[in-house]
Amino acid sequence: MRKFFLALGILVLFFIGLEHLWGILIAKNKNIKLSYVRSVQLTPDVLIHGPCEPLFTLDPAFLESQSELTYYNYALRHTDFADNYLHLYLYLQKNPPPKYLLLYATPESFDVRFNTFHSFRFAPFLKDSVVDAVVQELDSNYHRFAFLPFARYAYFNSYKTWDAIQGLKHWMEGESEPYFKDGFVSHPNTEYTAAQSGFIPPKNLTYAAGNKVQFDDVGNFYYEIYDSAQVFVWDKRREKYFRKILTLAQNAGIETIVYESTPFWGSIANQPNRLSFLNRIKDIAQAHAVPFWVFDSLAIGATRQNFVCPLILGENGGRAFMKVLAKKIDFNHAQRQKR
Repeated sequence: MRKFFLALGILVLFFIGLEHLWGILIAKNKNIKLSYVRSVQLTPDVLIHGPCEPLFTLDPAFLESQSELTYYNYALRHTDFADNYLHLYLYLQKNPPPKYLLLYATPESFDVRFNTFHSFRFAPFLKDSVVDAVVQELDSNYHRFAFLPFARYAYFNSYKTWDAIQGLKHWMEGESEPYFKDGFVSHPNTEYTAAQSGFIPPKNLTYAAGNKVQFDDVGNFYYEIYDSAQVFVWDKRREKYFRKILTLAQNAGIETIVYESTPFWGSIANQPNRLSFLNRIKDIAQAHAVPFWVFDSLAIGATRQNFVCPLILGENGGRAFMKVLAKKIDFNHAQRQKR
């Protein structure tokens, strides 16, 4: 029995040590935005935040060429508002507040069928009471095991072990910056790969239920994500964390701008409750003294070739949109300076 408890003790200590090591290595992985923003002092005027749409559309370098302000793209793919909330909370622990938070919101942002909460991203931060409470609420199955030594990483082993290995590589090579330095990821880098026959959509798009991947005669890539008559379902928890982001930013002295980039008109033409959702988002934003900018009427929305999916603009459409967006942000900033 003594040998059993000795072996058990050694095993527990081993996993405690492994958990500590994984935390160190993940913090060294500069390609993880949370690791990067907590290891440097970022001072952008505008912090871009949200899911895939701003991640693949808003290029800080191009925006800065059109604007007097500086930008950092803090968006992450497929994220919901709870995920965005914790990312902003953890960003503000290590960095001064930006002047503006540019937060993406669209009807699908409030429907649980679109985007999600990624518990594994917050594994290194579960000792923080705010992070712990949100993870417990959003992923109780994971949270119930996370107190066990190393379980917070082992539970999502296929994600976190690779993060740690890449962190070890960055540490050994002295990497101090991420591959995408300003946070922006051009869509071809992640959603399809070049081949002799053109662009090939990855399995997650090709096989996803309801996704229709299409190419036109000149090889432009597009995939549909909506049903023919998409009806959205409002989720109160999504609303809760949307409001929490607005409150957190306000308490930090950040002026938030909620926006929706131009969608492809052909994909949103038959959405019975889209307008009511936009009005509901606007009402919540106004209740928090925050504007909600909608760019539905921009002409780029008429042409499918401007998009890679209904809500994500391609390079040409994205540049046209960013010119309008940068001008509007600069005008808003000038008006703010006069107050």
